[in-house]
Amino acid sequence: MRKLFIAAISVAFALSLSAQSRFTPAVDAEVAEIMSKMTLDEKLKIIGGSGWMTTNGVERLGIKGMKFSDGPQGVGSHGKSTAYPSAVTLAATWNPDFAYKYGTALAADCKAKGVNVLLGPAVNIYRAPMCGRNFEYMGEDPFLASRMAVGYIKGLQDHGIMGVVKHFALNNSEYDRNFISNDADERTLNEIYFPAFKAAVQEAEVGALMTSYNLYKGIYTTESPWLLSDILRKQWGFKGMVMSDWEAAHHDIVTARSGLDLEMPSAKYTSAEKMKYYLVSGDVTMRMIDDKVRHILHAQLAFGFKGGAGKVLPEQENPACVATALDVAEEAVVLLKNRKNTLPVNPKRVKRIVVTGNNAVGFVRGGGSGNVSPVRYTSMLDGIGAVGKEHGVQVDYIDPQMMLPQIAYTDGTLKEHGFNAAYYANARLEGNPVRIQTEKHISYQWPGNGESKGLPATDFSVRWTGVLCSDKTLDYEFV
Repeated sequence: MRKLFIAAISVAFALSLSAQSRFTPAVDAEVAEIMSKMTLDEKLKIIGGSGWMTTNGVERLGIKGMKFSDGPQGVGSHGKSTAYPSAVTLAATWNPDFAYKYGTALAADCKAKGVNVLLGPAVNIYRAPMCGRNFEYMGEDPFLASRMAVGYIKGLQDHGIMGVVKHFALNNSEYDRNFISNDADERTLNEIYFPAFKAAVQEAEVGALMTSYNLYKGIYTTESPWLLSDILRKQWGFKGMVMSDWEAAHHDIVTARSGLDLEMPSAKYTSAEKMKYYLVSGDVTMRMIDDKVRHILHAQLAFGFKGGAGKVLPEQENPACVATALDVAEEAVVLLKNRKNTLPVNPKRVKRIVVTGNNAVGFVRGGGSGNVSPVRYTSMLDGIGAVGKEHGVQVDYIDPQMMLPQIAYTDGTLKEHGFNAAYYANARLEGNPVRIQTEKHISYQWPGNGESKGLPATDFSVRWTGVLCSDKTLDYEFV
């Protein structure tokens, strides 16, 4: 009975996948028909990007290029859009339904920007703390990451936007990312690092996959036939498009032969000039070129992108998308300890709250390609202040970097707080200062702020002098 039950589940699962597949025989036939009419130059043109976030099309045959956007937690490349909680926050909901809603909302934002391919989700396993993109990933559990990735991709692709699962594989460090070899044995790969990618391919039928910058066992992932052909195509049955991360290609022939379809943001190593030369020399075959073209067109036509990018709408909030972002954030929060029932704050007992920290006053976000600029945002200080005002609670903000001037004076008379600042137009504190002034605090980011105007962009120096007078016996930290 148990074997029969498992077999029934397997059959039902296979049927459900085939029923929703975009990669149909009809798409195969359409791709074959288009390719039969393409010239060599047209084929070589579409295997490289045409700009930072666009690809080339075949205008003569009615095929326009695709328009990409950075992700994975918002449409980050074309102006302001909804900024969603980070992907690791999404994973903290432990709810694939929320991942589907997240993807659905992203699809709406993509359409508003005329985008038809979103560069997400990112599913590398969060195992190494030095990885600068851990906020983009979906935690350290392979099963959790797989379930959330499938929900995300289906939400996105069910609403007409192609997903790009990234970064394949082992993108464990941003530091030295173009030169580091992140190595693991095959059991570790299959049990920890591959499951989310495999689920994205086999369950969600993701339209595209992006390679990582790093090497695996001394070979760039962008140039690895074992990863891109043996694992991805032969073992997992991937039918979509394999693209490089931006400028992640490094060599001509090995990139052309590896199984990579699309080099972004341009054909630096797979240019028409180079490929024609290697076609004559025999280092690259026409079958390799045709495979790339077939995969790109297959993915594009499967999502109906024959007509290119959509119409761009005015930059404004989508209330449904904002509501989804809030729902995910609220679902993700977990209160680990609530000593003496401090939360929720009782306004009958608490009449004043102090908020501190740089993140309280700005928009908190991850950087790089994961950066999204929201149409509107509420800082944590503003949010806490609004609720406090509603309940008669005073909310004050203290900047830790502003505390020192309370004990800092310009001289021994202790009459004026602050520092004497002398600015020099060299990096050696030499000669006469070009400007002398009193400053109430020292918390600058140079170059470009008001204090450095009229000085060389980088080659200048400052000397601060003053008197520190403490009225309490405490430990003081100078930063």
